[in-house]
Amino acid sequence: MKKNTGLYISDEHYRKLLGINEKYNLLFIAKDKELILFSLKAMEVKDRYNLSGFPKKIVFTQSQDYMILICEADYSYQNKVYVINLKEDSKKMEFSLIGEAADSYLFTIHSLSNYPNHILIGRKYSLELFNCEKREASLILPTSKEIHLVKVIEGEEEDYIAIRFVPEYQPDPNMPTIDPPDIQYYKLGKGEICEWKEPDPRTSKYFKEKTIRFINDGNQSVLLNSSCSLKQVYNHKLYNMGIRFVDYEGRYLSGNVNCFDKNDNFLRRYSFLMDTKTLMPVYVQKDGPSLYYYAKRNYLIYEEDSREDYIAIVEFTEEDHQSLTMELLSKGKVKKNRVDSKGFKQIIL
Repeated sequence: MKKNTGLYISDEHYRKLLGINEKYNLLFIAKDKELILFSLKAMEVKDRYNLSGFPKKIVFTQSQDYMILICEADYSYQNKVYVINLKEDSKKMEFSLIGEAADSYLFTIHSLSNYPNHILIGRKYSLELFNCEKREASLILPTSKEIHLVKVIEGEEEDYIAIRFVPEYQPDPNMPTIDPPDIQYYKLGKGEICEWKEPDPRTSKYFKEKTIRFINDGNQSVLLNSSCSLKQVYNHKLYNMGIRFVDYEGRYLSGNVNCFDKNDNFLRRYSFLMDTKTLMPVYVQKDGPSLYYYAKRNYLIYEEDSREDYIAIVEFTEEDHQSLTMELLSKGKVKKNRVDSKGFKQIIL
């Protein structure tokens, strides 16, 4: 592995790698109340936007043509939600304010495979299917209770949604309670949201135009790649896994896994890249940050725990693969990939 570029932001600033949009070759980076767009094609800062709050989260539609941006005001729960059309010239990029999300917005906003230009937004007292192309809500489900968490179980044609509500006496909506959760299930499909009586504890998420699917039923984590008829099953009790990202060409999955022993004792945590041709991990970082893969240039991108840089852009190809299994990760038997930093370009943001 060879380090190509390092993006530097002093740790005196609020800083966050918000995400990557491969379709438009852009990294989105937060620096205090500034949103920085870094071009992975030109390898330079493309634009900067000064905002009224701290950029905290972005969510792309499945088409990658639109983006939801959530900004937070001075480290409070007060937030503003913007929709941005990425098809527009970035010099003329318009931030359209569309209200606020729930206080725990990190867990209430989702893209949907069945609605490639929509975003599902959990607001304080409503669930909204928002059409980013038309910049208006297609469906609104009012709720009498305050929304705390929104979970989506994606189906082939219909989606199922679990909403967890905030107890009336809970002062902090981001703090868990020992009381039984107040959860209501809904079905989204055929142009409507309706109540659904049957609880569904699964996690189900599609990626890459529905060719890759991740399912977790509480006992097993199942990965499916329909493009090569591949299936991999992992014991969820031992390997509590989540998938966050699949690159635009569908080469790698990225996510994280918490490893436990048979007595349910926590062992260690990794972020990983997984080859979609084998559905096995090929690169990991212990206690690591989110990993992104930019397939057009074979770049692995991640936040770096280093004084010299904040974001590392590293060349990564099949030659850099490790032969890994979840069992090896559980035992901590992982060698760290050597990164050649000689001659890399540093860019101060």
